[in-house]
Amino acid sequence: MKKILSSVLFSLLALGATAANSGYNIKLTVDNAGLRNKKVYLAFYFNGKTYSKDTTLLNAKGVGAFSGKKPLEQGDYLVYFDSNKFFDVLVGSDQNIQIKADTSKLDKVEVTGAKESADFQTLMNFMADHHKKQMDLVKQHKDKKIDSLAFSNGLDKLSDEVTAYQKQLMDVHKGDWLEAFVKGTIPVDVPDYKELPDSTRELTRYMFKKHHYFDNINLSDPRFLRTPYFPPMVDSYMSKFLIQHPDTLYKAAEFLIEKSRYNKETFQTMCSKMINYGLTSNQMGMDALWSKIAEKYYLTEPRQATWADSSWVEDLRKEDRKVKYNLIGMQARDLRMKDADGKTVVLSEVLKDPANKFMLVYFFEPTCGHCRKTTPVLHDSVYSKFHKLGFEVFAVYTQTDKKEWQEFVEKDKLQDWVNVWDPDRESYFWEFYDATVTPGIYLLDKTGKIIAKKIDMSTLDMILTEELIKRPAAEAASKKSKK
Repeated sequence: MKKILSSVLFSLLALGATAANSGYNIKLTVDNAGLRNKKVYLAFYFNGKTYSKDTTLLNAKGVGAFSGKKPLEQGDYLVYFDSNKFFDVLVGSDQNIQIKADTSKLDKVEVTGAKESADFQTLMNFMADHHKKQMDLVKQHKDKKIDSLAFSNGLDKLSDEVTAYQKQLMDVHKGDWLEAFVKGTIPVDVPDYKELPDSTRELTRYMFKKHHYFDNINLSDPRFLRTPYFPPMVDSYMSKFLIQHPDTLYKAAEFLIEKSRYNKETFQTMCSKMINYGLTSNQMGMDALWSKIAEKYYLTEPRQATWADSSWVEDLRKEDRKVKYNLIGMQARDLRMKDADGKTVVLSEVLKDPANKFMLVYFFEPTCGHCRKTTPVLHDSVYSKFHKLGFEVFAVYTQTDKKEWQEFVEKDKLQDWVNVWDPDRESYFWEFYDATVTPGIYLLDKTGKIIAKKIDMSTLDMILTEELIKRPAAEAASKKSKK
């Protein structure tokens, strides 16, 4: 898994479209004696991180220059002095830029030369002024120098001024990167739907915003990858705005990937970003998300993710094999095992017992440290609490040493479980349930559908409390009230 994730970062940094060969020249004059003869960095944003692009050594007069024979990729860059002193500069098609800065007043940087870069800096200065005005209004309201109405009207006025300024700037820079950049920062306007009843209005507004969230951004424009706001915007959309269900997230991921398809860099980055969202998630069931993305874009021939290294793809394929038969919501694969007396025990037959409402398929081995810690808690705290309410454990010993198995069962007093093993290796349990890591935990409902997996005992207790105690009690109370 670590190899898979590290390879994604390497492949992203290897990207970069080739622009027209006209070069760049950014002259920097710094009014700060302490920084003379010091190194200054030109950095760029990419997919939520910053990377160094160029350096310059300021001379005795505080003058330096970033320059190169090939133009910079258009985007938002950083002039970086140290972790407390830096500012952004927009780089568009004209890359002959002159900057004057006083590091004690970085909200008042002066940019000339390239009009896009100069107007962007004017916008930054304007926004900084308005932020100060906003903070002043907040303080006045807090100190009760203005009432709530004056406070609200003041905020509205500032907001209207920002909107008007942005519109004016976009009109002046039609077709430029600055227009696209500014437009991308503006949230999509969601209709009020005042004509709808209260019961459906908010859901309708949510659905509108869900489907139009990125209307102000061209997802196939690689310049947005080099901004500080777009990658976090994607992260926030996936992790905070959407319901955290694998099917919902996959539809959103597929939409973002397909909308990014028309540029190699954006397509590769979005594919990597979406599959990583699933791979790095700690939420149960997210393997369904990355597995679907993997199979559509990385594993199916002809492979769409042509940039992916073959060894990386093979690692991904191995990970996919581990989960493809045991995703949450799937029907669990049936198992034909043997008990200690050599009799055949079939998982589906055990599930047919009317007393069994939920079944935990539990893979363990006695030498596993986690198994030694988990098994007593499962038996003494969870099983003893819920067994009479309809909870059963189908305990699978994964090894072939019968003596070791029987001693473990007796020592931990597990005789009341359904204890089975597969000494002849006929059930392929290791493939269907990814039992290469123990303990393996899969909770099935009465129909044999996987409803949870790889959970700790506190989570299992919480689920069973809800399903076997709280839900039946609520249903009984509802039936009683109807009578």
